[in-house]
Amino acid sequence: MTVKKFLAYTGHLNLDVVMMVDEINDNITLPVDSVEENFGGTAGNFAIAASKIGLDFRLYSIISERSHKSYINKLHELNIDLTGVKVVDGSFGPVCYAINDGKDQKYFLAEGPMKEEKYNVLDEEYEILHLGTGNPELNIQMVHEGNYEKLAFDPSQEVFFKYSSQELNYFLNECDIIFGNKSEIEFIFRKADVSLNEYRDSDRVVIMTNGEKGTVLYSDEITNIDIYKKIVGTGNTLGAGDSFRAGFYKGLSQGMSYPSAIALGNVVSYNVVNKGLWGEWPSVNSLITQAKDIKIDTIK
Repeated sequence: MTVKKFLAYTGHLNLDVVMMVDEINDNITLPVDSVEENFGGTAGNFAIAASKIGLDFRLYSIISERSHKSYINKLHELNIDLTGVKVVDGSFGPVCYAINDGKDQKYFLAEGPMKEEKYNVLDEEYEILHLGTGNPELNIQMVHEGNYEKLAFDPSQEVFFKYSSQELNYFLNECDIIFGNKSEIEFIFRKADVSLNEYRDSDRVVIMTNGEKGTVLYSDEITNIDIYKKIVGTGNTLGAGDSFRAGFYKGLSQGMSYPSAIALGNVVSYNVVNKGLWGEWPSVNSLITQAKDIKIDTIK
């Protein structure tokens, strides 16, 4: 009998050049307080957080060997399964230039091989295939060629400039789980001309993060899952959303309900904002205990 792997996770493994500023505004020139080069991207941030909490997953991404040698070495050090990652020659990237003021971000992305190549085909059966950032045709390829039980759609900020209404309708019809922040979810359903209230049911759920207001789960009921704690002082939200997904899937892998898994995601996200993606976090058992303190309310 074939044993299904839990999670295949697609998205970008970016080299992030992060520039911290006092405030993001419409000025042509912004003074930069500091510059750092980090390992990031939606899939990269997720992988780093997921590896720290012991989640079983396999990455699917496309990178340049020329630009990403040090990144590949770091992920190997973390014992992250990279057999689904395609490494190509003759290109450079992806590289993301990120402006961050501690609350908001603005991105400039040079995709490199993520724009030119196709993903490796899923070579095993998975419980969940998570479609993250990447060109729509790459994600459609994974839908057609993958072997999985449940499908999650999570285009992040790329939904605003990469997806047509027809493509959004396609993924709404195919997927079991939709991820996004408030503006992304509202945009998806508005552009697809689909009513969120008519779309949601017990088998298809929408998970909408909303900053300090917590996370709303749309299924056959509407449930609000509070944040863990309010951020006190200066925090950095870079990677917080990807880490939320790592906590969420860790919860699902341990048999938690959607609301309880979201609560764990909120706890992991809180630790990233306060301590950083590479910081020292509490143990997994401590994170799960903290998640039990989060208020979960059924709205209707």
